[in-house]
Amino acid sequence: MEANTRKLERIFDQTITYQVPLFQRPYVWTQEANWEPLWEDIQALLDKHLRGGKVHPHFLGAVVLEQLANPTGSIESRQVIDGQQRFTTLQFFLMAARDLAAAHGSAKYVERFTDLVANRRSKIDHDDEVFKVWPTNSNRAAFRAVHEAGSPTDLDKAVKLRPELNDGSNNIIGGYKFFHSQLSDWIGGWMDDDIDADVLSGKTTDNRFDSLWHVVKDCLQVVVIDLDKNDETQVIFETLNARGEDLLPADLIKNFLFRRAVSDGENVEKLYVEHWQRFETAWWRSEVKQGRITRPRVDVFINHYLAMMTRDEVKASHLFNAFKAFANQSESITGSLLIVPKTAAEHIAQLSRYAEVFKTFFEPEKHKRLATFLRRLEAVDTTTVYPFLLYAHAELVPENTEEFDKILLLLESYLMRRMVCNLTGKNYNRYFVDLIRALDKKGVLTAEALAEYMGKSAADSTRYPDDKSFQAAIGDLPLYSRLAQYKVRAVLEALDAFAHTSKSEVQPLPAGLTIEHVMPQAWQKYWPLSEKEKIDPETGLHDPIREQKAVQRRERLVNTVGNLTLITGSLNPSLSNSAWAVKRPELLKFSKLNLTQYFHEKDADVWSEDAIERRTAHFFRQLVQIWPSLPGMAESLGDLAS
Repeated sequence: MEANTRKLERIFDQTITYQVPLFQRPYVWTQEANWEPLWEDIQALLDKHLRGGKVHPHFLGAVVLEQLANPTGSIESRQVIDGQQRFTTLQFFLMAARDLAAAHGSAKYVERFTDLVANRRSKIDHDDEVFKVWPTNSNRAAFRAVHEAGSPTDLDKAVKLRPELNDGSNNIIGGYKFFHSQLSDWIGGWMDDDIDADVLSGKTTDNRFDSLWHVVKDCLQVVVIDLDKNDETQVIFETLNARGEDLLPADLIKNFLFRRAVSDGENVEKLYVEHWQRFETAWWRSEVKQGRITRPRVDVFINHYLAMMTRDEVKASHLFNAFKAFANQSESITGSLLIVPKTAAEHIAQLSRYAEVFKTFFEPEKHKRLATFLRRLEAVDTTTVYPFLLYAHAELVPENTEEFDKILLLLESYLMRRMVCNLTGKNYNRYFVDLIRALDKKGVLTAEALAEYMGKSAADSTRYPDDKSFQAAIGDLPLYSRLAQYKVRAVLEALDAFAHTSKSEVQPLPAGLTIEHVMPQAWQKYWPLSEKEKIDPETGLHDPIREQKAVQRRERLVNTVGNLTLITGSLNPSLSNSAWAVKRPELLKFSKLNLTQYFHEKDADVWSEDAIERRTAHFFRQLVQIWPSLPGMAESLGDLAS
């Protein structure tokens, strides 16, 4: 057999048809499992090219093909032994691009994309040969409908006339509609990040089609394995689809580096014992969560390491190819602080060095500030900061741990403020590698330099929330119902930790803490409004508008932070809903945390809307010290240093 990397244009821009055998299963790819990850990969390439960045080739997987004997008068044909799902999907992605080019009146791109999905009529003798890919029998009617419709609207009309097109083949139709919708939004600019507004403001529709064509033509690659007549096709198909222990990307990287080290004349036994042996342990190969998926820890580490070294986003699904590209191009990468390896031995040694740093993130007990940061990072539910953490820790610890701790405070304040303000985290991958790039280029890694960079962004996707935004999120919006409970718990735990004084014993918070509403959520039944709140003071009569406003105010305040606390045990529901005179002593009895000591104060003698607002204001004054604004950061960093 022969295996070669091929660009999509070379695969499809010839007079050829790829036939899926009838014994193959029908098309089964779905949006969540397959189309969305594929689109995310493609969109990342489109965005980078549109911004003017250098776009590297992107590997889409492999297909296995078998040459078919061509009957007289027919065009070249190959049978798709493996990879038909991928080939079929790429076809209706290209059909969507063709149809959108037609909708925008771009004849040039209509012709280019048509050449990738259809053979020219002048070169074929049989109708079915018009299709570049001809799927298995059960999908052909739906595939033909998509191929010929020209738009989702016309496709819907065809399906209405022939409902059987959706019977068992709706994945074909759904896939086309998905990619048409995503491409349409991207071409229209609806998917642009607001941080790119200046760069993209002058981009035309034609610029976007140019980027789309460039990515399709030069960046999307498939490994094509061509079988010859002596290969056992069925055996190969069964072997490719048999259950087995997959190689990790780390295993492929190991093989790549050590083969190169051998050719360099290195002592590979010594390299293995001193640097790589650590990665063969169960700890490194055990799985941890990264985003929506669970992956072996060693692959997660290499993902973060590679993002740090390349100062770019790295797709987990293409880790080995990204590492190989980095290793092959590392000599052209310049860095002020980061040491860029050139030989295989240097790559292996540097991976080992940063692996030690990465391991401290899972065993941070000796570094109190890091342990606190990582615990609170769990509430933010992101690991995208890890490349920057690797970078900062390796450069500053242990020689300048104080500066590293200042940087942790900045990062934590940024992330927690954004979490409380309910700002998106979708751009964090890019933002944190941009931080590395900016500080490394400047050649200065300090909290002051980091704060300066953070202060430059005003876009919602990356901005550092000021005190006004932070206060609005704390005081005016329901924290409890707006954020997940574990996020709310993290805020309350931070307030409890801040409340420690020299007279209180500092102890780790117990597990299993529960969030308690001081005024119960079911207040209508157990804590009803007083008559005073319903009566007009001038007329002495019931005032429905006054009552409605009182209800709205209470509904808004009951889930704000001022009405929340943590308890170590569960209150009896009857006590939880009891009058304040009954509940207050029970609450103090069940919760010994510093957070609850507030209820000893005179301000808590009566628990009302005014009391909730006073406690919220009290908490806000503490939160801006725990997570300072950028202008307030200088004083906080000074306190940290002292």
